[in-house]
Amino acid sequence: MGVAPRGVKFPNTGHHHLLIYVDLPSSDQEIPSDRNHLHFGAGETETMIELPPGKHTLQLLMGDDMHVPHNPPVYSRKITIYVR
Repeated sequence: MGVAPRGVKFPNTGHHHLLIYVDLPSSDQEIPSDRNHLHFGAGETETMIELPPGKHTLQLLMGDDMHVPHNPPVYSRKITIYVR
């Protein structure tokens, strides 16, 4: 997969969405945009986020040019991190 910003439509490209504390959304609808679904629609490939101390789950999901998951979906495994 290549990385392209929102609205730029090329085959096999998309942009990242960071899912925090949530499961993968429906693959036929736009990925929500809220504090648990962070959009990187400018094509960003790295970021820094602040999370409160404790256990957190994170997962990446690629969305197409309109924030809809690819078919089949392209995603990372869910990881658990601990913030001190």
